[in-house]
Amino acid sequence: MKKKLGFVVLLALVLVLSVSLLGCSKKDTTATTATKTEGSVKSEYRFVMIPILAQSWFDIVYNASVEAAEVLGQQMGTKITIDYQASPEADLVAQNELLERAIATKPDGIAIDCIDVEAQLPILRDAINRGIPVVLYASVSPEGEMIPYIGNDFYEQGAFAAKELLKRLNNKGKVAIIHGVPTNQPHAERYQAYLDVFAEYPGIEIVATVFDYDDIENAQKEAAAILSAHPDLDGFAVCDAAGPVGVGIALKEAGRVGRVKYVGIDDLPQLQVLMQEGVLDLSVATRPNNIGKWCTTSLLMTNLGIEPVIWYDTKFGLLTPDMVKDGVIKGF
Repeated sequence: MKKKLGFVVLLALVLVLSVSLLGCSKKDTTATTATKTEGSVKSEYRFVMIPILAQSWFDIVYNASVEAAEVLGQQMGTKITIDYQASPEADLVAQNELLERAIATKPDGIAIDCIDVEAQLPILRDAINRGIPVVLYASVSPEGEMIPYIGNDFYEQGAFAAKELLKRLNNKGKVAIIHGVPTNQPHAERYQAYLDVFAEYPGIEIVATVFDYDDIENAQKEAAAILSAHPDLDGFAVCDAAGPVGVGIALKEAGRVGRVKYVGIDDLPQLQVLMQEGVLDLSVATRPNNIGKWCTTSLLMTNLGIEPVIWYDTKFGLLTPDMVKDGVIKGF
């Protein structure tokens, strides 16, 4: 337990020191204060977290954010609540409604993975102009903006996955790409990386591209349809966390495990089970636990008057069969 919480305990100590250097302490405020002096610690904070949709990957981010909130709250002598608000599917209008309602409640911060960050920028700016700290997770801050964001280099991640898939295909074969949400930047960057890497190999033919909207059931249906239409398919490339789970289920149902190769994205529990079953042997994971912890930390830092970094690069981790041979792990 100490090892697991060491990360956020260290962050708490850094925050405590930062508040001390600012010459403030929690004793300087009251629970009913509507406005706060820069650097002061309130008795309670409420951070709203809005994912693309209700899905397992975002649950991991949320749980890690709550874990960090509990530890940082104890260390700072305050209460931090993570108000999780998710729509059942990836829908821009629905997410904007959640975002606008969150702004109206005047939270102490908002963490959001935008479906279309460029289109949603005016709403994000409105929140910031109202004094509400905002942090993007997975979504990347638009060029020229100073909105903090947490995630890895998604193009680099996609390129790495593409090269690993090529190894398993001996650099040739028919490949289908399971895209995620069309307007989501991480999904789009991974997709572009696949296109760029595959273009360097004349033996690779892309026979289908579909969107699963980061939904496992959709990914399964799309993968099954592709397998039916292309009995000579050699591999799948996936762009989101739902994709590899849906693909794995479809391969099992079609009896084509091992014959059709693919490399996963992320480390959902469902994907780990597929790996235990021998459906895939590698997944390139976007550290959702790390992302969740830093969402809480970044918002708290901003509330304390400490300027957060604009890009916290979490890098990516590699999930392999030996890591899950004894059961599902917490992941990255």
